Amino acid sequence: MNISKIMTRKVVSIDKNTTLSSAISIMSIKGIKELPVLSNKKYVGLLLYYDLMSKDAAKTTKIEGFVKKVPTLSPRDLIDKAIKTMQTNGVGAVPITDEDKKLVGIISDYDIIKLLINSRVFDSLKVEDVVIRRFPILRTDDNIGKAQKLAALNKIDGLPVIDNFGRTVGQVLLSDILKYTAAAYSNRKSGKKDLDPNKLSMLDKNIMEISRRELPQISLTLNLRRALEIMLSAKIKGAIVIDNDMHPVGVLSRLKILDMLGGKKVGDNIDVEVSGDCDYEFMLIARSEINKREQVFFSAGGIDEIKIHIKKVHDPTGKYQFNLNAFGKKRYDIKVEGMTREMLLMEAVDKLENAVEHQIHR
Repeated sequence: MNISKIMTRKVVSIDKNTTLSSAISIMSIKGIKELPVLSNKKYVGLLLYYDLMSKDAAKTTKIEGFVKKVPTLSPRDLIDKAIKTMQTNGVGAVPITDEDKKLVGIISDYDIIKLLINSRVFDSLKVEDVVIRRFPILRTDDNIGKAQKLAALNKIDGLPVIDNFGRTVGQVLLSDILKYTAAAYSNRKSGKKDLDPNKLSMLDKNIMEISRRELPQISLTLNLRRALEIMLSAKIKGAIVIDNDMHPVGVLSRLKILDMLGGKKVGDNIDVEVSGDCDYEFMLIARSEINKREQVFFSAGGIDEIKIHIKKVHDPTGKYQFNLNAFGKKRYDIKVEGMTREMLLMEAVDKLENAVEHQIHR
């Protein structure tokens, strides 16, 4: 499927001469985390949510120093290319332009996950398979300024707030931090370069001023599809994962899910690339199947990259040709043929596992 089917056509954008305070205000009001920047009505780059959390944003009235040159996509490009572009550039959205570089749409991780949410692969995984286990925390006596700094450094949307017993008592979202940032960085005093001290003091306020007390109920054992449904419904990029005692044990990130969809480090160690005559659901199934056996492939075989290519044989039988190449301590090349792609996948992965185990016992 090409991205024209799911892209957002009504795009909020700004001119490159827009002041920083106005840009921050627009992002805050519209709830936008990636804002396209135009020059003479042509796309020049993106203004990113996370970058505006830095202290440097307080030193200028111009946006030019914060514009990131993220490449654009064409409406004819496939979803797979959109995912890879987001991964390569570390963004959650990519602008779509026509031949004249005029903005015609934008596609986000939200759009892609919403499209693929009913894929069987999400039912086969749990939150614990993709959760981020190293994450920043806030305490109830921290201020909003610290939250702003942690958000900029870690680029995680959804910071847990814990009490003295380590229990989660709230969550801080980037959208809430940005509202305070917008207030602190706007309305400079006439004729002065410094921020209004009264506005700046807002960042010294206690974190509980903006902490959300109601948390989505997401646990490590929750089905991944259900967890993503909760996140999409709440329109949040990150969710706190808690245990039975309300201790934070991880962060579930839409960008981490995007990595999985793109085959980048499906688990912790193996990159997976799937190409050829197959649909996107098959690609996800292939990546999921390899993830289940990652411990054997990586630890025992040293495999850190797997490439799969499936090709339909143009003869009356309608067979498929399946090539799996794995790269580690040695290279493994596996070729199988048959009528059903999923059966071929299982056969090829079984053969790879047997080859790795055979290598161990030699």
